[in-house]
Amino acid sequence: MAWAAISSSNTSPGWGQLCSLRVTHSPNNNYLTLTVHSGRSTGETGYGSEEQMALVQAVWKLAQQNSKTLTTFRLDQSFAKPRILLLSSDTTEAMYNALKNLPNLTELEIANASADLDKVLELTSPHLECLRAPGLFQMMGTDGQLLHGTYRNIREVELLDETDTRAVFSLLRYLPNLESLSLSEGFDQEFFQNDEVETMEARTRMDNTPNRSLHKLRLFNARFQDTRIMAIILAWIPELREFSCELLKADMSKALAEHCEHLEIVRELDSFGGRYDARTNPRPIDTVLPLLRGCPSLKVLDTVTHRVLGDSFVNCEIACLERLETFRCQIVGMYWLDNCPVVHRVLTGYNGDDEGVEGSDQWPGLEADKKEFFDLVDRNLKRYREVYKQLSKMTQLRVLELGQEYRTVYEPYDGSEGDRIAREIHSFEDELNVHPEYNWYREPIEDTLTLTLGSGFDQLEALKELEVFGFEGTDHQFEKADLEWMAEKWPKLKVMRGIHEDVLPRVAPDANRTELREYMQLLRPDVVHETLSKSFYV
Repeated sequence: MAWAAISSSNTSPGWGQLCSLRVTHSPNNNYLTLTVHSGRSTGETGYGSEEQMALVQAVWKLAQQNSKTLTTFRLDQSFAKPRILLLSSDTTEAMYNALKNLPNLTELEIANASADLDKVLELTSPHLECLRAPGLFQMMGTDGQLLHGTYRNIREVELLDETDTRAVFSLLRYLPNLESLSLSEGFDQEFFQNDEVETMEARTRMDNTPNRSLHKLRLFNARFQDTRIMAIILAWIPELREFSCELLKADMSKALAEHCEHLEIVRELDSFGGRYDARTNPRPIDTVLPLLRGCPSLKVLDTVTHRVLGDSFVNCEIACLERLETFRCQIVGMYWLDNCPVVHRVLTGYNGDDEGVEGSDQWPGLEADKKEFFDLVDRNLKRYREVYKQLSKMTQLRVLELGQEYRTVYEPYDGSEGDRIAREIHSFEDELNVHPEYNWYREPIEDTLTLTLGSGFDQLEALKELEVFGFEGTDHQFEKADLEWMAEKWPKLKVMRGIHEDVLPRVAPDANRTELREYMQLLRPDVVHETLSKSFYV
């Protein structure tokens, strides 16, 4: 059985000054602890239905005793699911009785899935502004309706478990001043199999009136993102300004561009600690292009795990060029000539025969190869310059990130059953001892920009507002001259990500990287060198 510690913090000694009540989950499985941070002693009770009821009543009694100053009641996010152990159905009346006597409560998180949401809002109106609750398909009234009245005081709602579209549309319709909606566990897939939402049904639920107050929508669970359903919902929130999700999909991007022309921020939530490996789970290419084309108010495109082909980027009619302040996306498809067969033929004078003497007389195809070689150079250089020209038009950019750190410890795998078992039973610490000197790491992201002045990088001189420049994971070829240029041309630069001191364990020393970082520190000691990655190893 789980138990909880309930703590409250005081602005001054005494129970009457309570300004916050927090219910936290604790790892002990035997008892419940009630803690009041006011110098008073800790009380403990055993776990059971009677004890639980006594605890809940004590919690709400404590809240009522501090009704004049209590503004926040919430459960700690570490609470194990389901979040109904503390506030179960037999404690509903205790909760109702307490809520009607808390006139200054502005933020409430409830774990009671049996509660009547409409009654909760009625008891806390008109002062409650922020509500966190279970998946609201569990909180329907006895008549099957979620809400019966309009509540203009609610500004923010977060659903802690799965929900359905009926609940979402009910919130949009009956909370006319709702500004922020977060779906922590997305939608219930099983529900969709039996109740597909069609446009006519949505129009009926919304009374044919869009919600124009909702400005922020966040989706935390990528597993339950149904893009068809989300497209129907987005059609009824035309004033959306900020959209965040765990996984941005192409259909979602198109729906946002179609229905939310005032969108300013699109952010992919970082669930991988900045260590998402695009080659293990590749993102579709060009997913973000509809946003660049269709959202003229877009200021922040925070999608560093996504890739855009250089040619697609150049040919895109970007509607937000002069507004964009953050661009975090990989530009790929910028292959140079490293693996091109014609280069090998030109450099070796080999045209396919096994024997022969160098020279155009003996190699009639060599001149044609040279012409193809120089044509390739010209085409690639033109592509590079066009990409930089497109970036240079984003004159309000403060953050430009063209890659990310995604390296993970890599151990050669011989494919044997013994090797597979050994890899499964060894801990990460064991893996660190596999190699005698340094760990093996993945190579840079393929076909990224080389980022050199000779390839047209100097066109980015137009980015006078740039504060953060990131190129982690890219196959850059910076030299000291490139750093000198950046130090001079970007006077507002504060952060660089790409030549920082490596935080990965037992990484092979990189003398060139160290030299570049130390040189940049001499040129611009005010610039911080850091990684975007939230390392699991340090």
